[in-house]
Amino acid sequence: RLEMASFIPKKQSGKYKAIASGAITNGKPVLVNANGTVSQVSGSVTLTTENFIGIASGGTYASAAEATIDVVGTVNKDQTSLTAGQTYFVQTDGTLGTSADDPSVVAGTAISATELIVKG
Repeated sequence: RLEMASFIPKKQSGKYKAIASGAITNGKPVLVNANGTVSQVSGSVTLTTENFIGIASGGTYASAAEATIDVVGTVNKDQTSLTAGQTYFVQTDGTLGTSADDPSVVAGTAISATELIVKG
């Protein structure tokens, strides 16, 4: 049984560690849930401008595993096919796109084809 304290995100060098609620894939946008766990953005979770926390990094995580999230100001190096200088938005299906979705949530700005400076 997990104690409630284990759900509180822990900051570590520009990254947060929190318990995954559902599987989370490396390089995908992540939101924080009301109970402090984190979920990958997808059509089955509700993305808002307030609950976007960052981009998953360091691997793929199973549900209930401790996930590492690159948060605002951190460079996520797990992307592909980005255009340097372009702003990317979180899409409600969990992808990144160059145009805003509804709601409009900025994921970050690309600095290379594989790196994104996380914003929020």
